[in-house]
Amino acid sequence: MRMWLRALLAGGMLWWTAGVQAQVTPDPVNLTALWYDQSQAGHGVNVVHQGSILFVAWYVYGSDGKVLWMVAAASRQADGRYIGAINSFNGQPFNLINNAQANTQTNARGEVRLSLTSDGKLDFAYTIDNITQTRRLEKAVFVANPPVCTFTTASRAGASNYTDVWWKESESGWGISIIHQGDLIFIAWYTYGSDGKPMWVTGLATRQANGSFSGELNRPASGVAFNLINGPATTFPVPTVGNFSLSFSNGETGTFNYTIDGVSQSKAITRLVYVGADQSKTICAAPGGGTPGALASCDPGLNTGDFRTTRFDNGNGDVTERVVGPGTFQGQNVIIMEQFDAQNVMTARNYMQVNANEILTVATEGFQNGAVAITTVYNPPAKFRRTPAVNETYVHNYVGSSSGSGLSYTTQYQETITREADDPEDVPAGSFNACKFKRDIVTTTFGITQTVNMDLWMAPQVGTIRSRSRVPTPAGTTTVQGELLRARVNGEFPELTGRRRGRSALLSVAVIDGR
Repeated sequence: MRMWLRALLAGGMLWWTAGVQAQVTPDPVNLTALWYDQSQAGHGVNVVHQGSILFVAWYVYGSDGKVLWMVAAASRQADGRYIGAINSFNGQPFNLINNAQANTQTNARGEVRLSLTSDGKLDFAYTIDNITQTRRLEKAVFVANPPVCTFTTASRAGASNYTDVWWKESESGWGISIIHQGDLIFIAWYTYGSDGKPMWVTGLATRQANGSFSGELNRPASGVAFNLINGPATTFPVPTVGNFSLSFSNGETGTFNYTIDGVSQSKAITRLVYVGADQSKTICAAPGGGTPGALASCDPGLNTGDFRTTRFDNGNGDVTERVVGPGTFQGQNVIIMEQFDAQNVMTARNYMQVNANEILTVATEGFQNGAVAITTVYNPPAKFRRTPAVNETYVHNYVGSSSGSGLSYTTQYQETITREADDPEDVPAGSFNACKFKRDIVTTTFGITQTVNMDLWMAPQVGTIRSRSRVPTPAGTTTVQGELLRARVNGEFPELTGRRRGRSALLSVAVIDGR
């Protein structure tokens, strides 16, 4: 049990006072996005994903019809949902905040429960002020090729996409939700009005010649109470109340300039980080790039219920891998993954471990006629690095000890793995931007050495999407190719999302201000 101290997020707004159980694997799908219902323009839910915690900001309206923002820290549960307390706040009027905590009062409102649906949408359930409701939301998209958000533990100083929650640390209690797509930045600014009550303001900025972004600020006069929304949540057009600009000195620091209600101010801002330095943070990039030229992640990890079906051209038909869930093998905590042939007969079981940097294979079992025929234990575990740099090469040596069916023998392994590039790839499951690896495996068993040369493509949404293996033999080289047919990862079907295209800017901005 990992114990959290009374941790302060975004200005004394969110606390944990109880333990949060550590996850078996890193979260498989990054949920960072602005989520909305097209039929209910005028409110939206912004989500930022770090570690196994979602920072959730709902821009909506209170029972009095006035603007209201509420935030939550929702932690991942064993069933894949994210649950946390949601609060609203009062604070110093925005123009009086000056290097001191901005919020002055915390109001407990209830609980939120978020989960990803099989069609890639977000179920946003909540109990607020003793009112329980559920809304199904989708990602706001306003360019043809929206960025892909993944995880990284590295510095984001070199990032060129600024999607995140930004704040001024010395003025905790207010912040800016930024959604950056192409040459557009959409912001939702949560702060306080002249009466000290919650105020949110939105804006759509375009990239300028000097690399900064600028646009108008809009603020609804009133709207439909959160529990009564069943159509547009406010009236349009939303009044223009000022203008703003954003400039960034690097991927982690920037400046927010604004004029609103006749008040002009400038704030130095940074990304809000609410997890430890060794835990994953969000990084977003246009398809095909993380930091320029590199995806920030190459796989989604392993999550209970995941499956992948791959078709090979060697006559063996379809092969399906299913993640069963956590278990143990010889006293070690592992994730169990089983393999089935086209007739749904189990052929293998793998005992895996996943951390932020590596996928480890502890042991494998081969099945015949429904029973274990051979067991191989790897020492040290076979490993595959999850986020090597492009052009990085590493070598891994290990031994496999096999027993079963009256046999007992060892195999020496040497793997040389290089991340060569990032490529767009089309497979039956969808279109993906993938990390391309060259993987050469040399094995020696009973004094006989064999070489396998592999090309491997892995996508952050789903893992391996294509493989090509070449095995030299006295009769010539045998080549086996595989392509991903279908998959489900953390409840999401990538064939539905891999080809997802953009919507107009108007639809995206309608999430909050409906223009």
